[in-house]
Amino acid sequence: MTIARVHTGRMVASIALFAVVGAVSPIFTSAQSPSPAVTPASQSTTAQRSAAKSTALPSTPTFAVASIRPNNSDHTARTHIYSYADHGHFVAINATPMQLLQYAYVLPDSRILGAPAWAKSSKYDIEGKSDTGLAEQLAALPYSGAKTQLLTMVRSLLADRFRLAAHFENRDLPVYNLVITRKGPKFSPVEETSKHIDTTGRAGSVTIDITSSSHAMADLAEILYRYTGRIVVDKTGLQGNYTINLKFAPDDARLALPSTETSSAPDTGPSVFTAVKEQLGLELKSGKGSIEILVIDHIDPPTEN
Repeated sequence: MTIARVHTGRMVASIALFAVVGAVSPIFTSAQSPSPAVTPASQSTTAQRSAAKSTALPSTPTFAVASIRPNNSDHTARTHIYSYADHGHFVAINATPMQLLQYAYVLPDSRILGAPAWAKSSKYDIEGKSDTGLAEQLAALPYSGAKTQLLTMVRSLLADRFRLAAHFENRDLPVYNLVITRKGPKFSPVEETSKHIDTTGRAGSVTIDITSSSHAMADLAEILYRYTGRIVVDKTGLQGNYTINLKFAPDDARLALPSTETSSAPDTGPSVFTAVKEQLGLELKSGKGSIEILVIDHIDPPTEN
């Protein structure tokens, strides 16, 4: 697994997705309008900002223009998502619809169910821009408020161009609870630096590196889902900035090893469960939990520009 870079107008953060490096070239445009079919469970002057504050935002803000084109260049390359919330500008490069869903609904892929296979593999370049009036209104908001509005706009784009229909529901699902062992964690808080997450797999071994993350346990839980087959719930209670390193052999690699004692096959390492306990001082305990998930009822390949 590679790492996606999510860029905002004020910060750059790494998230565990797939990702491309490159500039956005001019692409086709079209009008954007409908609101998302999901059931709930430029700088302005001081005068312009004041005027924007006095004007109510639309109940469902949308991009004035949105462009989408397939990216058939390199599907192993990275995805980049550029988010300029206080300008109402959104750019995604080499992104799958699943990655857009993760971004728009702020959910890990383990909590998005029902997406078809093509939505996890087809890549697109996407750009959305708001009109000048909405951009000025967004610029007048605190950045967190502008970001919330931008996420709504991306959801509208998914509903309009991908014909997305979805709903939230709670389900009782088998989970693994990530907890601390009796001896305590084998890592300590670190000084805050640039956050980085990298997961690499080679020669039957997987290495997870999480560097300087204030959400390290949540990041680890989401990555572990990919190798345990269950949603992993962080119940460590650990707060702080951590760097985590974990190396293990995924089950498919271990099962592929010859079973004879005389085999000269290399040792690929411990199972993920053993590695989490021995290397991190944490433990994956089987359980059940009520998990809020986003269920995809319908999604189509995007309409052409």
